[in-house]
Amino acid sequence: MVAKPMIRILGPIDVVTPDGVQSVGGHRPRAVLGALVVAAGRAVGIDHLAEVVWGEDPPATAANTLQSYVSDLRHVLGREAIRTIDHSYELDLDVVDIDVLDFQRTLRLADIAADDPSERWRLCGEALGYWRGRPFGDLSDEPAFTLESYRLDELRMAAVELGLEADLALGHHELVVGELQSAVEEYPYRERLWLLLVTALALDDRRVEALRVCSRLRRILGDVGLEIGDEIAAIERRILDGSPASGDGTG
Repeated sequence: MVAKPMIRILGPIDVVTPDGVQSVGGHRPRAVLGALVVAAGRAVGIDHLAEVVWGEDPPATAANTLQSYVSDLRHVLGREAIRTIDHSYELDLDVVDIDVLDFQRTLRLADIAADDPSERWRLCGEALGYWRGRPFGDLSDEPAFTLESYRLDELRMAAVELGLEADLALGHHELVVGELQSAVEEYPYRERLWLLLVTALALDDRRVEALRVCSRLRRILGDVGLEIGDEIAAIERRILDGSPASGDGTG
């Protein structure tokens, strides 16, 4: 059975075929393919594709030019990969795979594997393995892809956090402290990461450091008019009382 081509948008847009990684051409053909991926099997009208590619002032030849781009994409993906429906184009998900769909499917499996931290950890690693860079590559900041890029980045961070929670549940608190310290520097307003860091430090008998982290988070959030959440406040109280910390990052 011949493997289906894999469209990859979790990084620079390209296609993996049995012959290897194939480029998709220039900026505009990549934008067309990106828009078809965002629709994920739903038909995308030619007018919308024209707006994605040229903005609010497409040329009079837009429809013909789009037809040429789609023809080039079919050459890479296979003739049946993109269907023409009225004045629209649609990816046939029975003919192609898409990395973002596989990522989301794997993340859902990780999310429901709450009773098996080893399996959750494995699935999170598998899900994050689909990522190669910013979603849509150089198209990430374009208006047609900004919201989807943000959504996917949030899902990536959810996978990171689930994987780190699984690490703690497996007793790997010593190993994840450094990773969590780097993560809170990069994402200072993701309170879940701070909770995991405090939990990991407490489990590693570094309770003074854990309390300092709580104080630092309180200052960071206070600077923007926020307060620490109930879960971190609860684990802070347990540390002060000398009670054991939870190993799953849930307080």
